[in-house]
Amino acid sequence: MRFDALDRAAWLSAAALALATGIVVLRGDQVGLRLVRAQPGSDAQSVSTRAPIVLTLSEPVDGATLEGRIQVEPFISGTLRWSGATVIWTPAQPLQLDQQYTVTLQAGVRSQRGRALQADVRWSFRTGSLRALWLSPSEGATNLYRLDLSRPNASPEVLTQEPFGVYDYAVSPDGRYVIYGVNREANNPERDLWLLDLNTGERRLAVRCDGEVCQAPSWSADSARVAFERRALILGTVGRSPGPGRIWILDVERGEATPLFTDPQRIGSLPRFAPRGGKLAFYDPRQSAVTVIDTESGDQQQLPSVLGDSGAWSPDGARLIYPELLPFEAGQYSQLLLADFRAAIVAPLLPISASNDSGAAWSPLGDWIAFGRQPGAGSGSALGVHVWRARSDGSAPAEPIAEEVGQSYGAVSWSPDGKWLLAQQFDLTAINAKPEIWLIKADGSERRLLARDALLPSWMP
Repeated sequence: MRFDALDRAAWLSAAALALATGIVVLRGDQVGLRLVRAQPGSDAQSVSTRAPIVLTLSEPVDGATLEGRIQVEPFISGTLRWSGATVIWTPAQPLQLDQQYTVTLQAGVRSQRGRALQADVRWSFRTGSLRALWLSPSEGATNLYRLDLSRPNASPEVLTQEPFGVYDYAVSPDGRYVIYGVNREANNPERDLWLLDLNTGERRLAVRCDGEVCQAPSWSADSARVAFERRALILGTVGRSPGPGRIWILDVERGEATPLFTDPQRIGSLPRFAPRGGKLAFYDPRQSAVTVIDTESGDQQQLPSVLGDSGAWSPDGARLIYPELLPFEAGQYSQLLLADFRAAIVAPLLPISASNDSGAAWSPLGDWIAFGRQPGAGSGSALGVHVWRARSDGSAPAEPIAEEVGQSYGAVSWSPDGKWLLAQQFDLTAINAKPEIWLIKADGSERRLLARDALLPSWMP
């Protein structure tokens, strides 16, 4: 058989293509699997103590080869999950504050095609220091402030500059974003949600709420979604006021907000995502119950309560503490109930007593509960809500941390290291008193005034 010039050209092209393909395949096997991206990244600073380690590989990974090949120093255990080329390692407990961590992805991890990571990949990051947040002043153009408690004599840093004030806020678990409600105008009750990137300082509109107020934001465990209330403004005899709330979910990356339920008659308030998993709790006033929904499966459970509070999640997302009226002696008192979803049990957290308990807050390890207690009538100190703490397993009696007569506390939260509490304090005995933010040692042995004329304290995660 004779080949003409066209045949030879076609044959040579095919041979060259086969050779190039062979080189690419051989080189791919030599290069192997690669780590494309890691979060937190190399030399990242002020990383959240709750941040997972998220890895993006060059190919979908064989999960079985990951086991034991992600090491963190200083040592901390964690749980592993993966999907396609994404790997997520979640620490079993919060990281230490202001600590340098080194992560090693060991050689031997393989892709689903069999390509291996040829050499160890190692990088380091540092967690953030102890930082508190609050809103100030308590009236007018309220804005968000942050204070680094590790720096002696440091001044609070203003994070927002909204001319008509910030209503409420929530910090993402990874510490990157703050989402907050912003009043549009002095005489306009409409309220939008804005998003602040704490890394870049960039501010953008997250949800525009025309004819509505949007408020009570709560972040999902993966910092990808925000649940919030959306209330239509209803015209009455004294102007427009918020109507019943409905729960919406914002996809932060896409910037899209959708209702949790397609049925517009489903109402709810105070949505709170669990710190782990996809469960969401909110209060349903029509059912007089706390509703817990698994946002992945759609399964729902209801916990009867008439007090309107959706409760506080444990750090592992398996338990929820919420208040309910219970009879005791000749009266009814607000008591804290503990719903354990793994054991399918609901029981009082503490022995029922003649006191009103509310505002539960879990410690980072889930071993302690801080809560507000208002002693019942006839106790001699019924004025004000005091701060108490108790073991979450009931192994020790509850004890007071702050119980000054005439002082009332609220918005209690634990520091990421579990050593301190933030609380909003109000002096009920003073004329024209303004709320204050106090730092309180977890055992009540120390306390320090952080801010006057301020409210809604919380921690950077």
